[in-house]
Amino acid sequence: MESKKINQQHINKVRKAPKKYGLLFEEYGKSSNIDDYTDTEISEMIYGAYEHKKMLLADENYFIDLTMVTEIICDLGNVSYLKKIEIKEKEESKNNSIINIKAFYIKDYWLITKGEICGITKHKITNFFHKIGVMTQGKGNHQSCYVIDNDYQSLQKFEQGLFPKDLFHPVKLFINRFFFKDDYRISNFRVDHNFILEK
Repeated sequence: MESKKINQQHINKVRKAPKKYGLLFEEYGKSSNIDDYTDTEISEMIYGAYEHKKMLLADENYFIDLTMVTEIICDLGNVSYLKKIEIKEKEESKNNSIINIKAFYIKDYWLITKGEICGITKHKITNFFHKIGVMTQGKGNHQSCYVIDNDYQSLQKFEQGLFPKDLFHPVKLFINRFFFKDDYRISNFRVDHNFILEK
């Protein structure tokens, strides 16, 4: 997992006392012996990702079995623009051309499961994406959101519509590729927002 690096000193502390730091390697890992894990694997477990059993820590501190996931939702709060276009109100959506968007401001990412886990089927994983470094904390008017830059400047076709490629990218890398070695293993993806995104 190509994620934000964890300090080596902290990894060493966790290795010496994994239970103290909440690692569930005996339950969800590949071995009950902590010495069988590389520093990279310990980092992944610190983030709450257990590749061997396909388990991921939700924001509310319980584990999601990723084989149960049927849909992934990105709750998009707002966007910022490269250039604010001065146009008539009826054409305001032209501001939201994908090539005019500078960054996306995300409220949350959700996994939807086919059965209940902890009594619910909708599970928040926003903190996971933030901790591993794929999105940063917003500032100013957007401090309650997280930021992903519009690097691809393109929309991608999914079953539920056309959505920004950059918003699926964390799912592609850190859910599909990491856990399943298949970039599109879970591809039922949608972005919820209250404005129109244009080509």
